[in-house]
Amino acid sequence: MEVYLKKYAELLVHYCLKLKKGQKFLIVGSTLNHDFIEIVRKIAEKHGCIVLIEETDWEEKRDLLLHHTFLECLENPIFDRSLYHEIALSKGAVLMLSSPIPHCNEGVDQELLSNLAKEMEKRIALFREYQMKGEIAWCIAAAANELWAKEILPNSNQPIYDLWNLIFDICHVTSDYPEKEWDDYLKHLDARANILNQMNITYLHYQSKNGTDLTVELPENYVFSSANMSSNLVNMPSLELFSTPKKDGVQGMVKSTKPLLFQNVFIDDFWIRFEHGKVVSFDAREGKEMLQKIIETDEGSHFLGEIAFVDFDSKINQSGIIFENTLYDENASCHLALGRGFPECFKDGLTKSIDELSAMGMNYSETHVDFMMGDRDLDIVATLHDGTEVVLMKQGKLIF
Repeated sequence: MEVYLKKYAELLVHYCLKLKKGQKFLIVGSTLNHDFIEIVRKIAEKHGCIVLIEETDWEEKRDLLLHHTFLECLENPIFDRSLYHEIALSKGAVLMLSSPIPHCNEGVDQELLSNLAKEMEKRIALFREYQMKGEIAWCIAAAANELWAKEILPNSNQPIYDLWNLIFDICHVTSDYPEKEWDDYLKHLDARANILNQMNITYLHYQSKNGTDLTVELPENYVFSSANMSSNLVNMPSLELFSTPKKDGVQGMVKSTKPLLFQNVFIDDFWIRFEHGKVVSFDAREGKEMLQKIIETDEGSHFLGEIAFVDFDSKINQSGIIFENTLYDENASCHLALGRGFPECFKDGLTKSIDELSAMGMNYSETHVDFMMGDRDLDIVATLHDGTEVVLMKQGKLIF
């Protein structure tokens, strides 16, 4: 286990983030991830980096949320985001450890959670600006914890051990040459992206037996990419091809196929209907109030910012586990995202201002929330500029 933990940490530090000597490096995680954070810290410091750590005690945070007001929460160091500002100004790097803590926000006022999420985005506005421009290195990666492991692996006799091994397997850490395997896979994704980028697609039509019937128009200058679009790999793992739709070009209804965990609140079995790009109605069997909070974050959160293709027989889906973690579940099947679009998904987009990108069709929002909608029955047909129809996905499998 220790060998693979170190190998995983080295993959994140050297391959995903490509840290440089003297660079400021922020590790964001929970006290439940302390041992792994220490492994990453030692590797980064040995590499000559200046390491900063934001390690949150989830029990302390829960107590704060249950018994204090919005203003009292904002004054607590747990909600201080000044380290993000420091990283942005120094053009440093950030590793965000995704490690869900199931049910930790049960009983917490959802209005409070929503308001705090909005305020935290404001507090890292400069970081987001640099992030969108590709001027800082960042990566989101999973770290196992006992509570998460017991939740998703209830029949395991050693859940934390088994969850770490799932992470190692999915991220190719158990391979003799994980970096080469990722290089090969990302080249495969990039080749697929190039095919899509040469098609001159006007719009995509999604259909599934579960009721999804959605048309998504693409901007004229669209770009499909993998998470390898910048100088570093921003998601570990990343199995998706993604782009940004035209803000007002989404019509129809989409049905979720996996639960969404947002602010540690479950949203499950939901649907969303769009007209002229904007959400006009929605419902959920569980978590409708939180879904509403997401949609009503701001004006831009009523629109889509991302479409992403993933084969339904992806390595994550083959595991048979619902990870209750968007980083992993979004890489199990096709997904969409409400909120902020990606500048890199427009030709020369990283050189454009927000106003210029908006004029090109990109949606802007303070939030970006992925949700899963791919299943075994999903078909996607592209209509090209000349009217030709091309099947991109048949029964959940990409065929180009």
